[in-house]
Amino acid sequence: MKKSTLSLLLVASMTLVAPAAFAGDDGNRKMDADGDGAVSAAEHEAGAKTMFEKMDANKDGSVTAAEMDAAHAAMGKKKMDGEMSSAEKIKVIDSNGDGKLSADEHSAGSRAMFEKMDTDKNGSLSQAENEAGHKTMMTKH
Repeated sequence: MKKSTLSLLLVASMTLVAPAAFAGDDGNRKMDADGDGAVSAAEHEAGAKTMFEKMDANKDGSVTAAEMDAAHAAMGKKKMDGEMSSAEKIKVIDSNGDGKLSADEHSAGSRAMFEKMDTDKNGSLSQAENEAGHKTMMTKH
């Protein structure tokens, strides 16, 4: 995968998980179920699944841009200048091109995000990796 595509995937997938799970300094605490100060791949996956379930308002197993927008609005997340639209985020990880995200597509995007953010490759995200990843998310590539 090209670096620019990987960066775009990272940005898109982070914004799918980040609103509820990775909110600045509190981000690791929200996903750190065992309280060890780091977010494991399993904890990250659980957070992504929870986020998907929150976004899938009609419980049909897929998330549309409208559902994503509504979920972000309900969480008080405002679109930042230069941030991708929900439709653009979906398009990046929508592997079958149907314009919406399945649970599997969302999960794959989340796994890719975790792997990219885990810069020391120790299988967990420290607060520093979380913060660096969050900054990357806020920068349009």
